[in-house]
Order: sequence, then structure tokens, then C-alpha cells
Amino acid sequence: MPEKVPDTPENMEICKRFCGPCPTFKPNELMNFRPHALFCARGKSEKPTDQIENKGCNCPTCDVLKNYGLVGGWFCIHGIS
Repeated sequence: MPEKVPDTPENMEICKRFCGPCPTFKPNELMNFRPHALFCARGKSEKPTDQIENKGCNCPTCDVLKNYGLVGGWFCIHGIS
């Protein structure tokens, strides 16, 4: 069973390493919409889903995902299930 991801500075630092170069994050300017990052802890972006072009996902390789037993990805678009 996946653990809830804590919204901590440590997890945010890990997130920056994976979301920063994410092919979907920057082109869609998701940093300009709440929650800005660490979507696996904070929930999906407030940018309307139909305005986000999916260009790929770095979540499956992220250490936060691995550390908390999460599966899937695209937390910025789909949130946490």
C-alpha cells in the first residue's frame, strides 16, 4: 500500500530534480499554477486538464515515488488516486 507523501522541504528538493526537467512541467508552465510542484503530495495542478499537453512524465523515475511506494505518474495532471 502506498504511503501518503509528506509535503516536506526534503521531498521538494527531490521533486525539483525530477519535475524541473519534466517534458510536461515546463512547457505547460505548471509552476505558475497551484500547487506549483510536488504534485504527489499536494494534488494535481489547478491548470485545467484540457489545457495541459502531455509530453511525458518523469514521475516513474522519481525518488519520492520510490520512497513512498507510489505507482503510476502524471500526478500534475491526474492527482493522487
